[in-house]
Amino acid sequence: MATVDCALPLDCNDVYGALTIRGWSLHTGAWCAYDLSPVFSSPAFRGENIKVESYPGRQPLVLVDDESEISLQMMFSGAEDRLGVAYAASNAGLMTNLRAFREHIIDEVRNGAVATVASTLVVPEDGGDVTYAADVQPITLDWTLLPGGYARAVLGLRVPGGRWVEV
Repeated sequence: MATVDCALPLDCNDVYGALTIRGWSLHTGAWCAYDLSPVFSSPAFRGENIKVESYPGRQPLVLVDDESEISLQMMFSGAEDRLGVAYAASNAGLMTNLRAFREHIIDEVRNGAVATVASTLVVPEDGGDVTYAADVQPITLDWTLLPGGYARAVLGLRVPGGRWVEV
């Protein structure tokens, strides 16, 4: 996996995997999704077991994958943009980065232009990197401003099919 020269107060190289949405990496000097563990959780499911007269207990029925909701913890910095170009003022740069991220990642789905956007997840495995893909719906970006031109954020994603598929 490629390393990231990160301007954030955490090491983006320690993240297990690399997530890209709409062609934009979520691991840059401008922002980093530092906790990808929710992506690896079991998908939501749909289905109920049934009660059949004259049979004891409930009878099992097949469960199917359903839409999953994922919350990813992120950090944002105002030191540089996503391509590594430094800003003159970190507070203004932070607001520019938050706005650019929202406009490119979330607004396409929120304004009805598309229902889902393509995403890929590259995960390091023993035999080499493994790539997974899913069409996702980025639905929210909630942030809290921190001193020094930083923000802590939570990116809300929906995965309509529930699963990431190996490609």
